[in-house]
Amino acid sequence: MPARPALAVMESASLLDFLLSLPEPSDELQRAIHAAASWLARHAIADQHWHPQLRVLQAKAGAGPLWPRFAELNTNRPIFGDRDGELYYDVHQVSFERRQGYAWYTERPAPTLERYQRWRAAFNDAAK
Repeated sequence: MPARPALAVMESASLLDFLLSLPEPSDELQRAIHAAASWLARHAIADQHWHPQLRVLQAKAGAGPLWPRFAELNTNRPIFGDRDGELYYDVHQVSFERRQGYAWYTERPAPTLERYQRWRAAFNDAAK
């Protein structure tokens, strides 16, 4: 199976961090920043925990937020690939070897969203 395009959540958070650091973003860039932060906030997974030793996603009240490493274009569903070239929608269908060797879930966007909240407040104050 050939590679398929996907939303790369960790990389998107890093790019958003860069955009948030720009001193005078244009109106268009500000709209893009708001849209990216909104996407991350809407797709945060709550009450789930990625167990680091067992490499499974488990229900856990109060856990999160957590994001999948990749999301399918158009549907935003978490997607996972394995060495067999297949695409899966459930990380537990991926071989243990691949679950162990790859960061399928991440908390990386959480500090970016916190930074966005501070940025948004600063821009709202500056606009007054």
